[in-house]
Amino acid sequence: MKNGVTKATGYVNAASAAGSAIFGSFAGRKVAQAQMSSNDSAPTSSWGVPAAFTVGGVLLAAAAAAGGAYYKRDDLSQGYTWLMDHMKYAGNVWDESGLRRRVDALVDAHERYGILFLKCVLSGFDLENSLPDR
Repeated sequence: MKNGVTKATGYVNAASAAGSAIFGSFAGRKVAQAQMSSNDSAPTSSWGVPAAFTVGGVLLAAAAAAGGAYYKRDDLSQGYTWLMDHMKYAGNVWDESGLRRRVDALVDAHERYGILFLKCVLSGFDLENSLPDR
């Protein structure tokens, strides 16, 4: 229960920080408009307001990405494990000399000891009529 409350508190803090960044940029825009209307003769930068919105948007996107990654960390870990296992398999497939040695060992086991390795993936495959004669 304590761990769940701690996580919920962390989510609330992250959402609060993102909300403060967004609403703070809105407040900054109103202040900038008030300053522009009161002081028309002073030169002002036209990049301040869009930059504040951009920074707020980037902060919101980063918070959302971090929160999503934390929330789905188990799925990400499982996907990463699958990817690493798949890369090991693909590495073995690309090792042509190792692949030839393994196939030669299977052929040798069949010729010497009569061991036959089959994998039937077809539906309706007739195993008895497809085996070689001994």
